[in-house]
This record gives sequence, C-alpha cells and structure tokens, in this order.
Amino acid sequence: MRVDKKSLFLSVGICLLPILIGVYYYDVLPEQIAVHFNFKGEPDDFVSKTRAIIELPIFFAIVQVIISLVVDFDKTPKKGALIIKGIVPLISVLVQGGLIAYALDNNFNVTQLTAFVIGIVFIILGNYLPKKEFWGKYNFNLFGLEKGVNEQKVIRAYALLMTFSGVAIFISGFFSSTVALVLIVISAISSTVLPFYLVKKYKA
Repeated sequence: MRVDKKSLFLSVGICLLPILIGVYYYDVLPEQIAVHFNFKGEPDDFVSKTRAIIELPIFFAIVQVIISLVVDFDKTPKKGALIIKGIVPLISVLVQGGLIAYALDNNFNVTQLTAFVIGIVFIILGNYLPKKEFWGKYNFNLFGLEKGVNEQKVIRAYALLMTFSGVAIFISGFFSSTVALVLIVISAISSTVLPFYLVKKYKA
C-alpha cells in the first residue's frame, strides 16, 4: 500500500486549522461553548472553551487519517480520492467555524449551517458518484444481493436521489431549520434503504 503522504498531511492540517481560529479568538470567547444543539437549534450541551477549540478538530483529523488510509489502501483513482479526502476537512472547518461564530454571536444559526454543509456534501457525492473514471470500480456490499445487478444503473439512480436530497436540504436551510432537519433525517433513511430496492429493480 502506497500512502499519499502529501494529501494526508495537507488534509489533516486543514482539519486542525480551526484550532488556530479558536486560539485567535480565545480571549473573547465565553468560558463555556455550545457543542450540541437540539432540533430547535437551541444549545443543549456545553464544554469549556479549551476543550471546544481542541477536541473537535482533533476528532476530525483522526477520522481523516482513517479515511485517507482506507482510500489509499483501496487504490481509489486520484480524482475520486481527492473528493473523498476533501469532505472531512471541509466539514471540520465549517462546523468548528460555526461553533466559534455562535459562541461569539448567539444569533448565528448553527442549524442552518448544518443544512448547508450536509446539502453540499450530498450534492457533491450525487454529482460525482456516476462518473466511474473517478472511482475505477464500485465496491458496494449488500449482503450478496448486489450480485448480478446492473451496477451503473443502481449508482445513477442512487446518485440522483443524493443530488435532489442535497438540493432540497440546502434550499430548506434558507427558510426553515425544522424542515431542513426533517429532510436530513428522511434523506439519511432513504439513502440506507434505497440501495436494497435498486438492486432488486436492476437485476441484470
């Protein structure tokens, strides 16, 4: 296995970048920072500002190392690997930046930011999943049900769902945080269940 050290160090560095933002604003941040919000967008869990600044970026960095190693081990083509490796750093910067922004200004809408981030991720994946040159091969395992299916049709249909879901979630973020969260839950459930329906529909 050949590890792409350059992209690994760069992506992990981006994941940790929000720590510098937290250090910059450290003196003006409140002693307790919200790190979790309920469905109404109200904070329901707080930690010390030192923990809030450090822990989440480190968590994302660890996740990024694991994802990067898995992608390199699987020998995913460079274009596809770039997309996969870019998702967690993007989430790290936006989420941690959102938490700091909320700590500095309680009027900042974290739920709206969540809708935008998830919507963007869904749109990106939905747009690039059908492009086989980005992945080389599709490795999806549905307990053996995937055998003998037209995988390209399955992937295209699944990608279409992700794209439409992403657009709907993103747009809903401008109007209603509650609607956005409902759409996120529905999309998550659909993304889990749909593949089983698709492999049955597109049996070769």
